[in-house]
Amino acid sequence: MREDESKHSHSYIKSMKTPRWFSHNRFLSHLRFAFAVTLMSGAAAMTFVSTAPPTLLVAGKSDGDEDAFSRFSKFRQDPDQLLGSRLGLPGIERDGGPLLAAEQDYANRAYPATDIPFSATLNAQTAFKKVKARSGSSPSSNIGTWTLIGPSPESVPAILTFNGASAFYSGRITALAIGSTCTASSCTVWVGAAGGGIWRTDNALASSPTWTFVSGSFGTNAIGTLMYDAAHTTLYAGTGEPNASGDSEAGVGIYKSTDGGTTWTHLASTTSTSSVANGTYTGDAFAGRSISSIAVAADGTLYVSSTRGVRGISSVTGGSTTNPPTPRPPFGLFKSTDGGATFTFIWDGNATIRGVNHVELDPNYATNNSLYAAAFQQGVWRSTDGGSTWTQIFTPTSPAENTDRSEFAVTFTNSHTRMYVGDGSTGVNPSEFFRSDEVETGTPAFKLLSSPDRSNPYYATYNYCEGQCWYDNFVVTPPGHPDIVYLGGSFQYSFYGLRSNGQAVLYSENAGEHFYDETWDSTTNPLPPGQCCATGNTTAANGIHPDQHALVVNPTNAGQFFEGSDGGLVRSDGTFTDISSQCDSRPLSSLSNTACHNMLAKVPTTLSTAVNGGLSTLQFQSVSYNPLDPLHSLQGGTQDNGTMVYSGSTTWNQEIYGDGGQSGFDAANPAHRFNTFFANYTDANFQNGDPSKWVVISGPLFAEASQFYKPIIADPTVSGTIFVGEQSVWRTQDWGGDQTYLETNCPEFTTAGNDPNCGDFVQIGPSGATDLTVSSADYRGTTRPGGLVAAVARQVGSAGNLWVATSTGRVFISKNANGPAGSVTFTRLDSLPSATAGPGRFVTSIYIDPANSNHAWISYSGYNFNTPSQTGHVFSVTYDPKAGNATWTNLDGGTGPMGDLPVTALVRTTRGDLYAGSDFGVMRLPSGTSTWVVAGTGLPEVEVAGLTLVNGSQVLYAATHGRSVWSLKVP
Repeated sequence: MREDESKHSHSYIKSMKTPRWFSHNRFLSHLRFAFAVTLMSGAAAMTFVSTAPPTLLVAGKSDGDEDAFSRFSKFRQDPDQLLGSRLGLPGIERDGGPLLAAEQDYANRAYPATDIPFSATLNAQTAFKKVKARSGSSPSSNIGTWTLIGPSPESVPAILTFNGASAFYSGRITALAIGSTCTASSCTVWVGAAGGGIWRTDNALASSPTWTFVSGSFGTNAIGTLMYDAAHTTLYAGTGEPNASGDSEAGVGIYKSTDGGTTWTHLASTTSTSSVANGTYTGDAFAGRSISSIAVAADGTLYVSSTRGVRGISSVTGGSTTNPPTPRPPFGLFKSTDGGATFTFIWDGNATIRGVNHVELDPNYATNNSLYAAAFQQGVWRSTDGGSTWTQIFTPTSPAENTDRSEFAVTFTNSHTRMYVGDGSTGVNPSEFFRSDEVETGTPAFKLLSSPDRSNPYYATYNYCEGQCWYDNFVVTPPGHPDIVYLGGSFQYSFYGLRSNGQAVLYSENAGEHFYDETWDSTTNPLPPGQCCATGNTTAANGIHPDQHALVVNPTNAGQFFEGSDGGLVRSDGTFTDISSQCDSRPLSSLSNTACHNMLAKVPTTLSTAVNGGLSTLQFQSVSYNPLDPLHSLQGGTQDNGTMVYSGSTTWNQEIYGDGGQSGFDAANPAHRFNTFFANYTDANFQNGDPSKWVVISGPLFAEASQFYKPIIADPTVSGTIFVGEQSVWRTQDWGGDQTYLETNCPEFTTAGNDPNCGDFVQIGPSGATDLTVSSADYRGTTRPGGLVAAVARQVGSAGNLWVATSTGRVFISKNANGPAGSVTFTRLDSLPSATAGPGRFVTSIYIDPANSNHAWISYSGYNFNTPSQTGHVFSVTYDPKAGNATWTNLDGGTGPMGDLPVTALVRTTRGDLYAGSDFGVMRLPSGTSTWVVAGTGLPEVEVAGLTLVNGSQVLYAATHGRSVWSLKVP
């Protein structure tokens, strides 16, 4: 059968005897869908976490509409990423996207308000600095040094990659820079990660480069841009990620290094602006903003563009939430003529609502007066007077869409300035590529170099970043090579391994007239769908991870590139091979075969992901441990890089793909494991995490709404039992169902996540009254309604004790959680007659006292300014069942020893020390004291999303959002 024929039916897919290839294609590439959605506002997006999911309308498309599916693409083009979870398609859980997880983070921290003023973030940073200052003089803080346990990098088996070859990944790379020379003996490359800081290697062409973390002195590890000014041997680092995703964290300005990144100076960047929108602002021009690009003129004049960014670790939902209160620095384009001491605001991006995403100087002029800049929704503009006045020279393809992003590159050719532009949005218009050869005229004509016609070479760039150009989009032309251009986008999930190899990175040597697909190399011949396993040959080409953000070119070889994506770094070898003959063995129509030949005629001979070795930049959500081997056997979930397993080496192995949330081991049989993707999606494994043996167990869970990363735990005492929090608490007592049935009928690679036959979770609680989030006259009460279950905790050694909390601050206890489902009862603690109940904010964790099932420690996110009558972030809570009351003791005072500092995680050692995670690190409250100090030394200043304590072994694990996983031996 050919690609364009009726084999795309669900029944055909299920009958394919090709589990290995199917796992790569993940079913999505063979369904045609159209869907109707409404672009959510920031307020609506934040409301979403506490309401039922919106409705998604899905209708079948004819097989003839081959490109309809490109609009479906992992649901990333829509702010409401969870729409995908309602489809229940096999494999849709592969990736929930970069937006919703942090969008939900934002809502959690902002609740019960809808926004977080920048002042709250500054206050939290100040509070943590005070904790650090106290720690230096406190003997109780000298408890040891944190140790990085990896991943550095992540090893991914062939069965879990798109291309079918094993790979090494690291965390999302947002910026790259390269030195002025790059040879086998000396090649300096700098990597900037979304949350992992800046790394440098001086042997970038080695088989395994040596990486050094060089941004330890920074006030943030969120990096937006890197610019190496070879003329002045100066490296500039702009902080804050500008990619408009939900976790594009705002920065703290610009750092400069004149010794390759060994030492840094933070530029003062003082500005004074006055406008109706921003008030009169005097201060750091980039406070709370993300820096997207930096251009340096010959005389040292700096041009810096900025966009909206996350405040704290929260999300601005792609710019649709409100700004920090006035006065505030605007976002747009700034200019400095004194080396960055002071900046002047020179352009607002034609009133862009997201910011200016790119700026470049005109290479055709010796002065610094001619420059170009692109702004979200506004296309590309030109100034010939140093930024005083601006003229639009490129109109975006979707000017009505605030997600429209134009990226460009300029180069000098034949006495003219050539410009390449890539543009797209979440709208109905496809992303496209353009070129103008005389852009310096001020009224240039742009030639469209994209076409939906598969017989046309321009097809390669058609819809290259699909609906997410706001997130992954770059255009690069190396200096001195005006006809060479690289274009980076998302990944063509519909057609990889068929008419293309993914079209994630494209390359042209003739000014964009013909592009080649650089996404897979020529290492081996990737066999066509349906043939790999039948022949026994499972080898495949090396490939590039989806979602592209940055690329630099070897200055001595314009055909060799280093490229950064959601999966870290990849390096080409600088040579090319024609593999177009592979197209003839793929199941393609004549038109698709032509497109394939056009794109595969020049691909990298070799791509290497081994260059990720030593980069510890993965963004973790949590860590779970094997109860029989807690020091050498761990699992951890990451954003966009799956769930990984640790076995004692700093190289961790991916055991399942996708967004990784929580994970767990069975209390008595650690060969039994579970993982979660995003939303309701949950899998079990009865085979020690064998990547090919995961089974779907989440079918029943789709009856309710869920957090993006929902709370789920393996019962620490009762084997086979798992508790899940959605609107109700759900429970399975046989690890999701009968193993034989699940492995036969519910394999992950071919089963819909919401298949009602896969999984046996049931709601526990009184019949008809299990939903803990509603307003009711019964035990649930009428205060603090809405939200979702946010925390679930069980006590080791107890058969029935269960604590539960919601995102609005409700706290419940059950004493018979392992009884028959309908007999389980809950008592709500925060509404008992106590006058000192915890705040009505998001509960991040519950840690139950091993010696007293009625006593627990509870941590809260959010800020005290939202709950001024109920401050604090860490509480000791004791339930008195006889008196029908509960006592709440505030352990941080809110504005006292901890400060107004959101707490992300909380654990307690057997000797009585409390450990709290925050956006900046880990704090400790030693037993018998009332003063919080920093826990240990050596942990980078980074958001800690989860803490896991192995009591008995006294090891504490910190899951960081950008610096992998660390361990600390605690007293």
